[in-house]
Amino acid sequence: MRDLYDDIYTSASLMKIHILGIGGTFMAGIAIIAKQLGHQVTGSDKNLYDPMKTVLQDSKIAYIEGYNPKILDKKFDLIIVGNVMSRGTPIIERLLESNIKYISGPQWLYENVLRDKYVIAVSGTHGKTTTSSIVAWILKSAKLNPSYLIGGQPINFNAPAKLTKSKYFVIEADEYDTSFFDKRSKYIHYRPDILIINNIEFDHADIFDDIDSIIKNFHHLIRIIPKNGNIIYNYDDKNIKKLLKKGIWSKEVSFTNKSNNKSSKWLLTKNKDKDNYLLMNNRKKSIIETNLIGLHNYKNISLAIIAALQIKVPLKKCLEAIKSFKGVKRRMELVDRKDHIIIYDDFAHHPTEIEGSIKSLKNNFKDKKILSICEIKSNSMISGAHQKDLPKVLEQSHHSILIRSDLSKWTLKSKKIIIYNNYEKILQYINKNYNDIDIILIMSNKSTEKLRRHIGK
Repeated sequence: MRDLYDDIYTSASLMKIHILGIGGTFMAGIAIIAKQLGHQVTGSDKNLYDPMKTVLQDSKIAYIEGYNPKILDKKFDLIIVGNVMSRGTPIIERLLESNIKYISGPQWLYENVLRDKYVIAVSGTHGKTTTSSIVAWILKSAKLNPSYLIGGQPINFNAPAKLTKSKYFVIEADEYDTSFFDKRSKYIHYRPDILIINNIEFDHADIFDDIDSIIKNFHHLIRIIPKNGNIIYNYDDKNIKKLLKKGIWSKEVSFTNKSNNKSSKWLLTKNKDKDNYLLMNNRKKSIIETNLIGLHNYKNISLAIIAALQIKVPLKKCLEAIKSFKGVKRRMELVDRKDHIIIYDDFAHHPTEIEGSIKSLKNNFKDKKILSICEIKSNSMISGAHQKDLPKVLEQSHHSILIRSDLSKWTLKSKKIIIYNNYEKILQYINKNYNDIDIILIMSNKSTEKLRRHIGK
């Protein structure tokens, strides 16, 4: 088996590092990079699920399940704290009482890696993982051998993170907060040279009050992009327009999906001859051939291509790389077949994402009947922030099931959506309607392993 760490850095001051919240994709990526730098790395988390569980095992990074404060007795040089940790947790209280040095993952990454790199950051409410994976794959295919840290597991790569000697670093730039002691968004720490903004919608209701607070937060990021840097964005997004009106000091490039829009250099338009899309620039047409489905993915691809062009990757090489891009685990991933039924697993947990996933399947499987199963797991979902929009998108499926969280206090009013709180009832429903279901789409921002296992019975 090929060694994941073929471009290993060395460090003059190697440390014994422990990561709290190592099971998250970002923090697992931090662990991989820290180990590549030569540090001795361990971690702990409450629950570890695949694919990160397997990624850590393959990377030979030891971890402990649970947050026993006695972990800190092992005399670590540094604790890297994930944003899953909060005040009141015994291990955090113990950490604060000790003299052990601690730092957030984003700050550690900047101080130890990013400050010496040309950073391409992918931000936005939806599509960050897929877009950053595509950018990294284009650069790798163009022999630029980029470093990367992605908030998911790209199928084309062995791990969600890798450190190389290349000057380029591709990172998924999340607007969620950094840690319990640093409430700024993670992406503030990255100081990108190229910033991609996919879209901006209301999400993360646990840390943002409204859409205006999210736009303001993105503005803080815009303010640190250098003058010779690039901001690449979807011109059709109304909230991005509001954001840019607050000020922009860098170069900008946009694409549009609307042919009557003359403000953008690039146009993404439907290919009349085939069931795909064209990316046009000054009437020059480039056919996008991809394994991915859905208009939202063609938008992701467009942004990735435009970003790669800014660092002189030829358009031809970009298009060739897109052909061989296999997608990201849990992003509309075909995970199983049960007789005539195909089962997809998807990370969608916002109404816009859910609608995009359902529409993609309906457009690609026009005669197939879809059962959508949506599990309430995100903080925004639990709080009821998407209560009004959720029925409208779930009802677009032939069958719809909502798995209710015990933490959610709101109720959903819909005659077409069935609400369950256990997996056994879902299995009973599938068995009852077996001949009327062709595709099962499972959607959640948490592990679906148990649910998939149950359905597969």
